Amino acid sequence: MKVKSSLFCGLALVASVSFAQQGVTTPQKESRPTGFRFFNNHLTIKPYVSLTYTYDSNIDTSHHAEDDSIFAVSPGAEFVWRGEKWALTGSLWYRYRYYCEYNHDMGENSYGENLAYTYSSSEKNEKGWTLMLAERYGFYNQSDDLTSRNGRGVWRDRETFDAQAVLERRFTERWHADVQGQYTWLDYKNKTGHYVPLNGWSQYGGGVQAGYAASRWTDLLVAAGYSRYTQKTGDQAGLSRHYSSNSDAYSVMAGLGSHMTELITYRALMGASWFDYGNAGDTDCGWTYTLSANWRIHRQVQLSVMGSSFYQPSERYVGQAVKVYTLGGGVSYLTLGDRLNLTANVSWRYEENVYSDDAYTRRQNYDESWLSARLGADYLVNRWMSVFANIMWEQEWCGNGNKDYDYDRFRGTLGVRFHY
Repeated sequence: MKVKSSLFCGLALVASVSFAQQGVTTPQKESRPTGFRFFNNHLTIKPYVSLTYTYDSNIDTSHHAEDDSIFAVSPGAEFVWRGEKWALTGSLWYRYRYYCEYNHDMGENSYGENLAYTYSSSEKNEKGWTLMLAERYGFYNQSDDLTSRNGRGVWRDRETFDAQAVLERRFTERWHADVQGQYTWLDYKNKTGHYVPLNGWSQYGGGVQAGYAASRWTDLLVAAGYSRYTQKTGDQAGLSRHYSSNSDAYSVMAGLGSHMTELITYRALMGASWFDYGNAGDTDCGWTYTLSANWRIHRQVQLSVMGSSFYQPSERYVGQAVKVYTLGGGVSYLTLGDRLNLTANVSWRYEENVYSDDAYTRRQNYDESWLSARLGADYLVNRWMSVFANIMWEQEWCGNGNKDYDYDRFRGTLGVRFHY
């Protein structure tokens, strides 16, 4: 799932563009949502409610597809609270779905919240300290799709929590370093009887990074980190004879970051990673990467790329581990007086099985690939209302040659959003 990310992406990515979903400018002030202002305009709260209709060609993500029509209402609120040297941002959201044919199986609701805090003792790139903290909680319905920022998902209802922290010290205009910490928790809700149970897990880790600004546009970066995973075994604990619930991962990377030009920001690191699964004495190693880049071609057009690779315990089987590779890119285009935002993005994910504990899990040792593409349009009618539409296509392939697990999926959505 996408809530898992490379540790070295840090909280810098919390504020970055996600698959070019955000525009690079805004319409005239009088036509934009202004929100409620408090404390001399330091605190802004923007409530909203969205109403949508979705057609889903494959609600179970199964080779034998069942389609359905889904109506949803999603109220929520976003806020920004700014001080002289700090900012606190966050949101609350809830989504109620009604399935016309399969509501008794698929009608679980989704809800969540997130917070992010940043503090800097000096101006950007000057000597000083920067602290970044973030957390996110969500209960996600199994129909959340691959292109959703909050889940890829393995198709079950699931509960997640993430917390991250980064403390950076800029010693001079050229030298800087930071320490990072991260915690992730995933719990699958395996209550629906005709689905095979899945295994959740938790992870905590830490890392360090150092950089040298070789020029105005280029940072030389080195990073190292450690993570410990604890797998929730559920009903499958008896399938593995030598399994420990704890696994350890290590990585070392180097690369480049900062600005290439005034309009291009990027961060690209590559290195090696190791995974000791279940204290079984068998360590997998290989290359790893993390990538983020954003290019504002001009005021109305923006390109973005993101990707990472990482280890994790298998969500399907105890006694098995996988390595995940992800890559995605998107473009955003503002037109019609900056009221219409057109977006297009593509996302790829590959899961490679790297460890199998016994004969049973070795028989299930197949790799999987997902490819998803989406087109979207969002039009700001006025400060009170927006209309939007998007279409999504997704394809999954299994590497064991068994076509019975492959599937494709199409989703189309129309909606209206009321905001203040």
